[in-house]
Amino acid sequence: MPIESVQIAVNRNAPAGSERILMYDTGASGPLTLGQLVQAVCLRSAAVYEAQSVTKMNLMTSGSEKLDRASSYLERIMSGNLDWNECKTYLTTVLGIPASALPDRIDEYAGATKSAYDRRMQAATALKEKVDALTQSQQEDMIDLQSLVNRRDNACSTSSNIVRTLGNSSADNAQNF
Repeated sequence: MPIESVQIAVNRNAPAGSERILMYDTGASGPLTLGQLVQAVCLRSAAVYEAQSVTKMNLMTSGSEKLDRASSYLERIMSGNLDWNECKTYLTTVLGIPASALPDRIDEYAGATKSAYDRRMQAATALKEKVDALTQSQQEDMIDLQSLVNRRDNACSTSSNIVRTLGNSSADNAQNF
């Protein structure tokens, strides 16, 4: 396949972080230098990293909202000032805390085998574990995002350096005439 009829694409079926750069025939004609080909690969790579960064940021936003709401519920559990049924539903359905880890009620009632304080502590402990896991996940996502941004910046920098080198080579060749 001649270089002048090559277009660059990224295999979207490859696992994240291991994209494969593919070349395929477009039937286009015209000269395409090796430098332009490498630049196209770098720019395409940068675009992929940018898209992955946006996806990661959206995921982090969702995680931050969950973390904020979970922290709010944790405070309210400790004070006893909340609708426990609403809270328990959120904790089990959205955060995935098993219902068996949470008490049925957190208030004082007749026939209770545990005090309201003990039941609130049980709920708080289960929620605290989930908050810790969410916090850890957020930190890992931030590291992943920083890595994606660094890779994108590296790809853009490489492309910029190639353009600069091509320009310098052209200027040197022109001066040699």
